[in-house]
Amino acid sequence: MIPILIAVLFFLQLLSFYFLIILNTKLAKFKDLEKKQERLMREMDDTISVYLAEMKDENDRLIKELQDVSQSEIAASSMQQTEYITTPKERSSSPVMQEAKSDSSIGLEKDSRIYVPKNIVANAYSRQQQTGSKMVQPAPPLKVEEQKKQVKELTIEQQALELAKQGKSPEEIAKQLQKGKTEIELLLKFHH
Repeated sequence: MIPILIAVLFFLQLLSFYFLIILNTKLAKFKDLEKKQERLMREMDDTISVYLAEMKDENDRLIKELQDVSQSEIAASSMQQTEYITTPKERSSSPVMQEAKSDSSIGLEKDSRIYVPKNIVANAYSRQQQTGSKMVQPAPPLKVEEQKKQVKELTIEQQALELAKQGKSPEEIAKQLQKGKTEIELLLKFHH
């Protein structure tokens, strides 16, 4: 009977070693899984930090370009004002202005990544249309100055209401005043 008992104990001991080995392998798999998850988390953190750094650089570049564009727009508006003041004979005799224009156009062609906001383009286009019509039919300087004074005296709210009285749509008013369409619609609703 003792040999049977020893055989059963030996078999149970082998069975317990087998279960210990199985548990050890499962524990090793979980540890490997934890290591993989930690590595993935580190990679995700690195990826997100690189992405954020790239976004910051892109935002800085955009801000710099917008500042450059706004400075060039100010310079262009001052050049347009000086051009409007000069006579046609003086325009043909001022090569400095022509060189400045050609330099600015070359600068825009060099960097194809310059993106100009729509409102700046719309302003430039409307100014060009206005200067084109001024060249065709020059208005007396006093009337233009009076109109500018009247426009400056009117607030945006008054200008929007005046344009609405003229029958313009909220979209047209928003484009002309360089404001949001919703803002103009709300303003018109409050005053009607």
